[in-house]
Amino acid sequence: MLQRGCAMGGRPRARPTSEEVGFDHFKLNLTPEQLNTVARKLALPDNVRGELAAEGGAQPADGQEVMLTFKGRYVRITYQQGRAVSIKPDDQ
Repeated sequence: MLQRGCAMGGRPRARPTSEEVGFDHFKLNLTPEQLNTVARKLALPDNVRGELAAEGGAQPADGQEVMLTFKGRYVRITYQQGRAVSIKPDDQ
């Protein structure tokens, strides 16, 4: 459902279902520590967590941000030289 208003300004956006892909669409190149951080922030069950470590998929480009979502939670991972350099939102 597309919302018509936005309290923070800007245009409302809707992402069609056809653009949503599984965790294995990108080669995420996460270190074990980064993998643990992402799995914790998304509250992933063990059977889904393995998809994050998949070796296949497309390599993210420099400066590309990959957003992962799971049951209402999200993280944004930014890449440089094929490696994850930032995982947002930060822990607070």
